[in-house]
Formats: sequence, structure tokens, C-alpha cells
Amino acid sequence: MTRTKRNYLYAASAMAVAVSLACAGGAAAQVSTSTLRGTIYEGSAVETGGTVVATEVATGYATRGRIAADGGYVLAGLRPGTYRVVVTSADGQSAEDTVVVQLGQVATLDLDVAAPIVTGSTGEGATSLGDVVVTGRRIFEVRTSEVATNVTQQQINDLPQISRNFLNFAALAPGVVVQEGDTERTISAGGQPSIAINVFIDGQNQKATIIDGGVAGQDDSRGNPFPQAAVQEFRVLTQNFKAEYEQASSAIISSVSRSGTNELSGDFFVQWQDGDWIAQNEFAQRRNEPKARLDRLQYGGSIGGPIIEDRLHYFLTYERKEETRDRSVFLNRTEYTPLFADEIGTFTAPFEQDLLFGKLSWQINDTQRLELSGTYRSEFDIRDFGNGPTSADRAVSVNGDTRSLVLKHQYYGNGFLNEASVDYFRYTYNPRAANFDQTGARFVSYRDNSTTAPGFQFNYNTIDATIFTAGGGANNQDITQESLSFKNDITFNEIELMGRHTVKAGFRYSMQSYFVSKEFNRNPFYTYDVDGRPEVIGSSAIPTMVTLALPVEPTDAENNTIGLYIQDDWQISDQLELNLGIRWDYEDNAVNNDYTTPDVIRRFVAGLAAHPSYVSTVDLSEYISTNGRDAFTGAFQPRIGFSYDVFNDEQTVLFGGAGRYYDRIGFNFAFSERFAPFNRTKTIYFSPSGGAYGGQTSTVAWNPIYATRDGLDSLLAGTVGTGEVFLVRNDAEMPFTDQFNLGVRQKFGEIQTALTFSYAKTENEFGWYRLNVNSANSVVVPLPSIIDPTTSQQFPFRNAFYSDHNREREYQAIYLTVDLPYNTDRGYGFNVAYTYAEATQNGSRDQGLSNFDFDYASIADTPTFNSPGTDRHRLIMSGTVDLPWDFRLSSLITLASGKPFTAFNPGNGGKPLWFEFYPEKHSFILPNAWAYRQVDLRLTREFEIPGGDAVELTFDVINLFNYANYSSFNQTFRTSNTGLAPLNPTFGQPTAQFLPTRSFQVGLRYRW
Repeated sequence: MTRTKRNYLYAASAMAVAVSLACAGGAAAQVSTSTLRGTIYEGSAVETGGTVVATEVATGYATRGRIAADGGYVLAGLRPGTYRVVVTSADGQSAEDTVVVQLGQVATLDLDVAAPIVTGSTGEGATSLGDVVVTGRRIFEVRTSEVATNVTQQQINDLPQISRNFLNFAALAPGVVVQEGDTERTISAGGQPSIAINVFIDGQNQKATIIDGGVAGQDDSRGNPFPQAAVQEFRVLTQNFKAEYEQASSAIISSVSRSGTNELSGDFFVQWQDGDWIAQNEFAQRRNEPKARLDRLQYGGSIGGPIIEDRLHYFLTYERKEETRDRSVFLNRTEYTPLFADEIGTFTAPFEQDLLFGKLSWQINDTQRLELSGTYRSEFDIRDFGNGPTSADRAVSVNGDTRSLVLKHQYYGNGFLNEASVDYFRYTYNPRAANFDQTGARFVSYRDNSTTAPGFQFNYNTIDATIFTAGGGANNQDITQESLSFKNDITFNEIELMGRHTVKAGFRYSMQSYFVSKEFNRNPFYTYDVDGRPEVIGSSAIPTMVTLALPVEPTDAENNTIGLYIQDDWQISDQLELNLGIRWDYEDNAVNNDYTTPDVIRRFVAGLAAHPSYVSTVDLSEYISTNGRDAFTGAFQPRIGFSYDVFNDEQTVLFGGAGRYYDRIGFNFAFSERFAPFNRTKTIYFSPSGGAYGGQTSTVAWNPIYATRDGLDSLLAGTVGTGEVFLVRNDAEMPFTDQFNLGVRQKFGEIQTALTFSYAKTENEFGWYRLNVNSANSVVVPLPSIIDPTTSQQFPFRNAFYSDHNREREYQAIYLTVDLPYNTDRGYGFNVAYTYAEATQNGSRDQGLSNFDFDYASIADTPTFNSPGTDRHRLIMSGTVDLPWDFRLSSLITLASGKPFTAFNPGNGGKPLWFEFYPEKHSFILPNAWAYRQVDLRLTREFEIPGGDAVELTFDVINLFNYANYSSFNQTFRTSNTGLAPLNPTFGQPTAQFLPTRSFQVGLRYRW
């Protein structure tokens, strides 16, 4: 550890201690727990003195608190669940209630010791204990400034879905979009891409620190991040989340896992989807393609119970997912079929995933609790072949592996709660060519390079079509993020100063390591003339060229992160509460801060700057790192919120807030600076006799030895390869979003509604722009013209980019939610989330970590346009209703007005009209309102069997009406961009379709 790092660590520890000493009613934010608070009365007078005990019904764990002089009490650090709350006053009077507390809530429960004892009412939040079912009434959280949506276990279990990915139901929150693709599922919010979210499971930060996706393991994966059977519930925060939350600028998803209870219980499940139960997409039908097979089998089980009743419990779950796809390999040019007959046909592409989770929960005594949990995830996916003229030998195995451990300790002292944790997290993304030991090959048809010269004029770059691609794949990757993190939070809940204060402060220190190995184009890739023309090389068995990249050493990097925060939830009165917080985050190696620019890059930059045609667009000295870069220390994030109970009856509450939220830059962005200059691709051109040929000044006469790796290595040793230069700005700051919201909550009986007005402004997003262009984006410095003074040769770089960190976004939205939780007494429940949004941005149109822009010279030159991933209108409706004969029907309806798309060739040589057009809309409930329509249903029937066990049968239908929801469109506005050419009659017509098409699935669950 360097002296600088050590000083920051010491400063972090000192600040945490100082905050704790300085702070020695309201309630603080909670990543994996909840808070219960209220006032104790005796008739109309407040009760002074006494105790409050909340006992979790399922486990017997008891949490104790004191009644303050003003009658108030606060019980922090509660696991979400059903609690029996018993109040005993100083003179021995008592009151009791049974309530359900949800994750992250600050729930209010006032009790009167002079009133009759209440023991719970409805069937929601039922907890089974042997032959006794204890029920509790759900407490709505209305006095909060956060914009949050809780998703219950009932919703996770009952709402229709195919994949058993609990994150699918994040879409129940306004402003959140979950989009299913063929190879991955993305979650985005607030007009920002998926990299801007973060997920916490049992308080553990699951942020993807290297690659895209926002959540580790979501990018490029068909799998699930966590076993659904292990999820108790989760909470989606889309606005004004408090200072405890980190590394997200759009939304936070916080989940808590299940624990064992005093009752031994478990289940087994199996779900099956046959390929014949999945409708073919519209475009495959038009092409008369045979229906591709996709069979999906999911099975697993869970078990939990007591080791020592009321003290020590365990929980275990395992889930497996198997998908079998058939991929068809065929030629578009069928006249060549006899040449590749052995490699054409139908081949299997399997996906397999294993998920395992276990937990031990121990209430050591009335003041201490300890929890240890671990997760294992492993998957592989064979893909990237077929669906055209690509051989099964070219397949890629996309492998993923996740392992985590979390150890948490809670200590309840007099007037405070201390929560300490240590966690380990490791995620590996490891796509590999399935046959890397086989060289790759493409068979192409060349066309005549001249329409005027007699005969066939050959040029290596004049390829008419790729007929077939065969052999092993070109690339391997091995990317691992690993972290060991320490966290401590302390909450003081008996502070009274002009009202009640709950003050929470904490720190997090994480030691992170990144390993990145990329073998791009490391497998020789030969090109063959499929026609064997004598004007080319005279044979289809002799290659015309071969490409291969030089190896690059893997990168090992360390990054230490520190997070500090303090949050004061201040109940000024029974009606008004302020939430005041501030957070500071620091990373010592977020953007290659330990990197020193190599001498060859320095010489190249100096040569570029000295070129007479170079146009200065940036100060190149700000991109040269001499002894590392100073880490960004300005990530201070003030956050303020308020709530006002208008009539002091928790029926009508005004709320609002403002805050700054810093995100981070994934390491894959800055990694290009280390990797790309030395990932140099070499190309050798073969000819009958060598020398100048086919438009190349230097070719090599073919020798069969060049088909071997040793022979090829000797040939390539004398060839100059080319890489790419990426320059990161030395003082690059982290992206941040300033959020503002104002809203009102209104209860109508048991129905909770909320109307929220939201605004967000994002700054410091990044993109890659070319260094050798002028302000008109024209190349003015051909890079081969820059000569290295050391070697007297041209620099081995074909492209040069600099990082521009001036991309901005704006997001304005109106959220409307209506919530009536399902319970068995009522027999139904529903949720509605409507979002009206306007999202704009500038900069690159790309939305991940590799944001390139070849259309403009800098972000300042780009226009402001509609953000590509945001629907103007989005409506999510879900619900569950009990039917006769013990059937239960659940539905999930998704409606959206459509995402914008671009018009190319607007005319007169103009730039494209970026994301100015919207797809055609259709009717559903409202006329001509929706471009995206999906209705999903699940029918459930439960059968009780002797001994108290139960068997549950489920039938899912996804996209019931088989609506074709289009994902891309013809974007050619005019037939040419010269003058005002004729309009393209097919502009705006769909060209691809979102998943899913109509699908059916059956399931069985045995519960005991």
C-alpha cells in the first residue's frame, strides 16, 4: 500500500469515528433491513417510559427498544417480515399488534396501551408455524421522500415469467425498463443506460466494475444473477435514494435473501417449455425458415429450518437452468452447397446454469445477531454460429462464474445500532472460441475491380460476398473482478433536538482487483477465393490472405475504494420530516491512475501535434500521464428530502427531494489505453509469385508451410502490424446525476397512490473521438504519414482516439402509481405504474462503456437528440385474483409508445436525423397509443395433500396475443443523400422483432 493510499484509509477511518462520536425519531436509509417507529399513547396523552419489543414471528428473533420522553420509539435494523409488536409502559400497561414490515421501509406504528389489544387482521403477510398461521397487516410507507417500489415474494412467485430472473419485476417500478434480448437482459432507468444502475443483495454491492451491464453477470448472459427461490423481496429506488447508497446515478435495486425459520420447510420445483410452444417470429415466417428448436428446463429446490429454535437457522437453495437451441447452418448462395455439404445442417447450442445459495442466521443473544451467506453461480452458453453461413466450428463458449460471501453482525446498544459486515465478491466473464486450436477460414467471392478494363481485374479488397465461414473462432477473453470489502454503519435513534433525529453514519472500504486478458484475432484467419479464379490465385485451396494479431500481456490492476456518508432523518413534528445526508466516494485507480504513457505513444502524439495539417481540438498534454494520474477526490454528494403529512393521518403526504449521485467508469473503458496500441493486427497477402499484386505493393508467394503455426510465425515476424491509440484525459471526473423530484401520496382506503414529478441532469459521461480530424470531422492527418524519429518507420497505429467527458443527459418524467397488495382475505390485488418521460442527450449514440463517435469531431459538435432507450409513455399493470375451485390468475401487462429511431439520408448531404422518428402505434385499451404490447398470464392451482404439504401447478402464457413488437426499422429516409432524392417508400418499416413471441410454459412445485 502506498503512502497516499494509506493516508486516505486513515482519513476515512478517522472521519467515520468522528461522525460516530458527534452523533452519540425519523429513520435512516437501509440497504437490507427496515425500521419500525411510532408513538405510544395512553388515551390522548403520550406514554413516557417503557419498552417496545418486536419479535419476528417466523424466527423468534426479538428486537428491543425504549419509549422516549415524548412517547416515541425507533426499532432499526429489522429484517423484512411479520412482527408481533408488544409495548409495555412504565406502569405495566401493554398493547400489541402484528404487522408486516417490508424491505427498506420506515414504517410507522402508533399504539395505545389503553386500547384493546389488536392481534392482526388480514391474510397478507401470512407466516406459517406448524398448524398455526400468523397473519399481520401490511404497513404502508407514506412518510418518506424516496421514490421506491417494493416487490413482494407473492409477486415474485405468482406473476408470470419464463426465466425465473427476479430482476424482471424491476419493471413494476415507474421509470424502469427491462428489455429481453436473444443473449442478455438489460435493466435501465431514468433515461440512462444499464451501466447506471446498481444492485445490492443482502447489502453486498453487485456493481459490474469492468464490463457493461450495470450488474455483474448480466451483460452478455442468458442466465440469472441469483436463485429466485432465495429472494424474500426487493426494493427498487428510482429517485432521491439516501446517502447510504453508492455507485448508481439512475436506480438502485436492493434485495434481501430468505432465511430459515422455526419451522422445517422446503420445496421442489420443475418448469418446462417445449420448443413447439414458442411462436416463430414474423420475419422468420416471411423467409419460410424452419422453426428453430428452443427447449427450456428449470428445476431446483430449497430447504430451511431451525438448528436451535429461536436462535440458529439455516437456509439452502439450488436451481438449474438448461436451454437447448438448434441453430441452422446454411448458405445464402446455394450454388456453393456441394463445397460445404459436411458443415451444413442443424446443430445444437446448449446453455446451462447452476445457482447455489446458503445462509446461516444466529441470534447470539438479545443484543447481537450474526449472519453468514454464500452464493455460487456457474454457466456456459454455446453460441455465435449458424443462422446463416457460419460453421458450428466457429462457436463461442460464453462462460460465467460468480462467487460471493457475506458476513454481517448487528449489535443493539442503548440507543444505537451498529452493523458491521465483510464481504467477498468474484465474477469472471470468460468467452472462448470452442475450437481455438483450429485456424479460421472464410470463403469469399471476388468481383471485378473495374467495369471498364478488359478481363477480370483482381483486388484483394473487392469482395462480392462471404460465402461461408469455417474453422475455429478468433478471440478469447478472461475478465475477472474481485473484491474484499469492509463496511460499518452505526445508527443513533434517541437524539432529540428540536424534534426527533435518527442519525446514521458509515464507511465502506473495498479492495478491488481487475484481471483482463484479451486474445483478439489471435487465431490465424485465412481468406480463400471460393471460385478458384486463375486471375486471383488459381485455386480455392490456397488462401489469398491471412490475418493475425500480436499477443498482449494480461493486465492486473488494483483499485481501492472508500465511501463515507452521514444521514440525519429529522422528524421536526408529527407532520414534517427532513432527510439530510451527504456522501463522499473515492477510487484510487478508476481510470488508469497508475498508468504511465509509453514512450512510443508520447512520440506518436508529439509527431501528430507537429504535423502541418493537424488541427488542435484538445490540449494533448492533458492526455499524457507521466507518473500516474491524480485520483478524483471531488465526489461529494449532498442529498436532501422532505415529507409533509398534510392532515397528520398518513392519508395525504407531500414529498420531494434533490441530490447528487456519482456513478463510476467501468475499467474496460480505460483498459483500451493499455491494450489497443499493442494489439497489433498483421495481414499477409498471398499471390502466385509474390511482389506487387491485386492492389498491394508487397505480397508473398504461397508456401504450404504457411498453413502451420510455426511457418506462419516466421512469416509474420518480418511484418509490421497496426494497433490503435486511446488517450484518457488525466483529470477525467466520474459521471454524476443531479436528481430533483416533487410529489404527493394519497391513500384511498387500502389503495396507495402516488404522483411524482421528476427531473434529472447527467454530466461527465464519456466517448471516444478521433484525434486526426478537423472541426468538420474530415481526416486531415493520415496516420501512416507520421514517422517515428526513433525507428525512421511509420508508427504502427491505424487509428487514434481521445476521451471526451462532456456528454450530458436530461430526463423529465411524471410517475403515477396505484398499489393494492394482494391478500388472501380480499382475494385480489393489483399494481399500476405509468411513466411519461422525455429524455435527451448529446454525444455518441452508443450507450455502453465503448462509446465511439465517427460522425463528429467532439461532443461539443454533436446535436441534442432523444435518448434511444426511452419510451415517451410506458404503462405496467400487474395483478393477482383468486378464482373458483382454488385457481389463482396473475397477469403482467406491458404497454409502451415505442422507442425512437434514426433517419439516414435526410438530403442535401446532411447529418442523420438522430432518433427523431417513432414507430407506428396500435390499439390496446386506448386507440393507437402503443407500439409495444405484451400480455402475460399465469394460472395457478394448489392442491393440499395429507400432512399439510401442497402441490402447485402453474401454466404460463407469455405475449398471449402474439403481438409483434418491433426492435428495429428501415432507417433510410431518402434513396440517396445527394440533393433531395426521392423518399424511400420502405422507410420506417420494421426489420426485426423483440423477444418474446407467444410462449407457453408449465410448472410443478411441491411444498412441505
